[in-house]
Amino acid sequence: MKKTALVMFIILAAAVGLVAQQARWVKGNTHTHTNRSDGDEYPHRVARWYQDHGYNFLFITDHNMVTATAAIDSDAADDFILIPGEEISFSLQRRQVHVNSLNPRRPAEAREGATVAETLQNAVDAARQAGGVPHINHPFRRWSLSAADMKGLRDVRLMELLNMPRESNNFPAGGRSGTEGLWDQLLSSGLLLYGVAADDAHDFRGEFLPGLAHPGKGWVVVRVNELTAAAVCAALEKGDFYASTGIELSDVVCSEKEYRVTVKPHRETRYTTFFIGNSGRELARVDGLEAVYAFRGDETYVRAKVVSSMGELAFCQPVFVRK
Repeated sequence: MKKTALVMFIILAAAVGLVAQQARWVKGNTHTHTNRSDGDEYPHRVARWYQDHGYNFLFITDHNMVTATAAIDSDAADDFILIPGEEISFSLQRRQVHVNSLNPRRPAEAREGATVAETLQNAVDAARQAGGVPHINHPFRRWSLSAADMKGLRDVRLMELLNMPRESNNFPAGGRSGTEGLWDQLLSSGLLLYGVAADDAHDFRGEFLPGLAHPGKGWVVVRVNELTAAAVCAALEKGDFYASTGIELSDVVCSEKEYRVTVKPHRETRYTTFFIGNSGRELARVDGLEAVYAFRGDETYVRAKVVSSMGELAFCQPVFVRK
C-alpha cells in the first residue's frame, strides 16, 4: 500500500473509531402530558420528574398544541433535554385517532377525514408539514385502529407498541389481538414500522396507583452520537432504538448475516430472547445474556423480544431480510 493511501486509511479508521466511541444509548419518553392540556402537573415539574429519574430526553406532547419548552430546558450543561411535541387528536364515533408530532417547528394543521384511515393519514401528513416526526398512538385504545386502517399509511415509521395507561389494551385477550399481533400483521404486509413504548403520562400528583397514567412505566432507549433533538429524532426514524418496560440492553447489532442482542444483567434475573418473523412466527429462542440469530434468507423480516423472569419486556426493531 502506498504511503498516502495508508495515511488516509489510518485517518478514516480513526474517524470511524471516534464515532463509535461517541455513540451511546440514551433513555427517553416520547408521549407525556402536562396541565396545559389534560395532565395534572406543570410542565417544569413534569420535566423535573423525568430528569430526576434518570431520563436523558423527554417529549411533551399536549393535545392539539405545542407546549413551549425552551425556557424550561435552560441548562445546556446537564445530560437532559426537553423536546417539544404535540398530540394531534381526533375522535370519530368514539374511535380515537391520535398521532404525535415530535419536535415540530409549529402546531399541526390537521383535518378530519371521511374515514379513520383517511384521518390517520391526514394527521401524519400534518405532522410532517409542521416539521415533526409522526408517531401513531395507542392503536387499541377503544379498539380504535385496525390493520386495515393502517396498511396503506405513508411517510410514518413509529407506532406505540406499548402505551402504558390501563385502558390501552396492549396484550391479547378475549379473542382480540394485542398490539404486538397488530405490529406483525403490518410488518407482514410490507409496512415498516418501529415499535415504541411510552408512558402517555397524565398523573404526577398523589399516589401512583394502578389505574392512573403515571410516569416511569415504559420508555425507549435510543443510540445517538450527541444528545440533541435532531439526533434523537433521526435515530427514532431509522429504528436505532429499543422499547423497554425495565430490561436494559448492552447492545443491539444487525449485520447482513445476523441479529445479535446483548442484555445487561440485573442481579439474579433470568432472560430469554425470542426472534420473531413473518406473521409473528417464532424463529428461535435463546436463554441467557447474549442471543444471536443467523439469517437464513427466507424470513421476510426478523425482530427480537426479550422477556425477563421479573415479567419485564424489551422490544428490538424489525429488519427486512434480503434474499
